[in-house]
Amino acid sequence: MIDRKILIWLTLLLFLMGCGFSSSREDAAEIMEMYFAAIEGQDFQAAMAFYAETFFKESSRKSWESKLKGYNRQLGNLESYEAISWKVKKNMGANAGTFVQAVYRTRYSRRPAVEQFILKKADAGFQIIAHRIEAKEVGKGKGKTEYI
Repeated sequence: MIDRKILIWLTLLLFLMGCGFSSSREDAAEIMEMYFAAIEGQDFQAAMAFYAETFFKESSRKSWESKLKGYNRQLGNLESYEAISWKVKKNMGANAGTFVQAVYRTRYSRRPAVEQFILKKADAGFQIIAHRIEAKEVGKGKGKTEYI
């Protein structure tokens, strides 16, 4: 039989761990609110500040800012966004850190999209380390999903 003191400590530990996950989700949600406000205002340079430096290992800052502007031309202006999924992971070891995966249903003036983000907690708060946009093609390829 488990000692009552051990059970109380385990319960408290699980509660405190849960608070950390909830806090991480809330902190990441706040960053995403500011990110989408920048996109909605077409302030792409301000939106760039929410991406981690590691995001730009494959693509330069200038190139990604151009892509964001290109997405705006393709999809239209951001009209609304809604979080549809959240996952928080805390890793130990080689890839240590707190990661949040957030999936948003976004509506742009020309077509809707689903955007997936992965954020990693840094000293200055959460930063975007991955971003994927999926949108249905309009016109000739109706119904086909396009990854942009």
